[in-house]
Amino acid sequence: MQGHTYDGIREYDNPMPGWWVGLFWACVLFAPVYMLGIHVFDWIDTYEEDFAEAGQRLEEVRAVYAATGPSFKTDEGALREYADDPAFAAAGAATFASTCATCHGTQGEGLVGPNLTDAYWVHGNTPSDIYRVISEGVLDKGMPAWDASLSEEEQAQAMAYVLSLQGTDPPNPKAPEGDLAL
Repeated sequence: MQGHTYDGIREYDNPMPGWWVGLFWACVLFAPVYMLGIHVFDWIDTYEEDFAEAGQRLEEVRAVYAATGPSFKTDEGALREYADDPAFAAAGAATFASTCATCHGTQGEGLVGPNLTDAYWVHGNTPSDIYRVISEGVLDKGMPAWDASLSEEEQAQAMAYVLSLQGTDPPNPKAPEGDLAL
């Protein structure tokens, strides 16, 4: 074993600062009290109380929501009704013009996005499929999700308008993409 001198540098054996030693012993004494208080004697039992309180608040919110119901229905049956309503589809024309026409063309002929007037669909042709694509987007294809910036009603109106474009004959349509809808 070598001494405490190496290459002309001498190592001193000084004690640690007193406040470090005091903090160490305070932690050593506090740890068993804390462990026993939390795990054995349940001196601090706020977790279960907080969890129960949050559950109670959740039930209150669910009760209010169940009583009032959603403001706009987006189930399959409601979406089919919206798609069959020409006035509802006409209301979607403004939403389509401001959000969709950039990629799909003003008449749905397809620019960067697919042609919406032919019988070929990339992500399904049911009202719920189209509503889901509008709402959630298709990020790998460059289609943004409109859920955060459009209301459910505006999304449903855009869906109805897209379905109303089916079978129209715009000038210079984009080539078909996707699967043939039956």
